[in-house]
Amino acid sequence: MIELLPHCSSTPRGEWAGGDDERPLSEKGLREAEVLAAVAAEGVQGVYTSPALRCRQSVGPLAATAGVSISVDERLQEGFDEPADWVGGVFAPIGQALGGAWTAARGVAVLGEVVARHQGGRAVVCSHGDLIPVVLAHLASIHGCSLPTIVDRGGWFRLNFTADGLSMTGIHPDA
Repeated sequence: MIELLPHCSSTPRGEWAGGDDERPLSEKGLREAEVLAAVAAEGVQGVYTSPALRCRQSVGPLAATAGVSISVDERLQEGFDEPADWVGGVFAPIGQALGGAWTAARGVAVLGEVVARHQGGRAVVCSHGDLIPVVLAHLASIHGCSLPTIVDRGGWFRLNFTADGLSMTGIHPDA
């Protein structure tokens, strides 16, 4: 089982002068990360995240509570700017769609590796609000299942891969 976690509430882009990868969680986001650790850490065998600070902060308390280390994976970064030669130029009119497809496939590859490492177990993967929806849409299309309920920050998506297919559920600790 994979818990796919959008990072918790972060400092708004307009209020942060530094680089986007170093943009931290807001106070609300830090509280969300603590709640996540309290309600979701049991049985977690692995934690994977984008290198962005807000993602690492979102899963830090959970990893500490679960007693596991955090694995950082560059492929969990946000953005639809790849493949660079195809996103611009002659394909510029469909560049965002191509970038989304590239990003979805990259994210699905990470999830496949995580599932293989934790067969029969549970792992948490933290990424961004642009990568996660395209990954979920891609997986729903491949497996012929419904998209999960949309969750707010502080919630996550539970992906249960079985021999019969995939089920996806939106989870929010307040629900």
